Amino acid sequence: MSVSSTVGNVTAARLRRSVGVAPLRRAACVVVRAEKKEYYDYKDMPPLPLTVERIHIPKLGYTVVSKQNEPMRLASLAIFYDIYKDEQYKSRLTRKSAMTALCMYDRDDVAEAQNSPGDYPNIDLLYRVYNEGLDLEFKVEEFMPQ
Repeated sequence: MSVSSTVGNVTAARLRRSVGVAPLRRAACVVVRAEKKEYYDYKDMPPLPLTVERIHIPKLGYTVVSKQNEPMRLASLAIFYDIYKDEQYKSRLTRKSAMTALCMYDRDDVAEAQNSPGDYPNIDLLYRVYNEGLDLEFKVEEFMPQ
């Protein structure tokens, strides 16, 4: 029975209240900050994962970050891991997850990456995913600290 249907002169919502059943609720619509192209504040940066060995995209044979180059790519490590763990993205780089990731980077770095292709390869990758509408699975290899 839908909420708008009636039973005699009694609506379904009234019927639910009278028999003690909780009213139906709509699921909240999730608004992604990136859809408005708003940049995150530095304080909003996701925490740095300490157990990541490597983040890579098998289809492209591309390593986003690994322990060997971690000191140079701490932002990428935190941002890609955050996207990986977010249920709405299902461990995939899509237009939506790429835009979210781009908004997590420092605004100046994103602007500089657009002006200097190749200097920020992970930002370049995110723009490629967004512009070409790619849908890529990415993997996170973790280790257990001893």
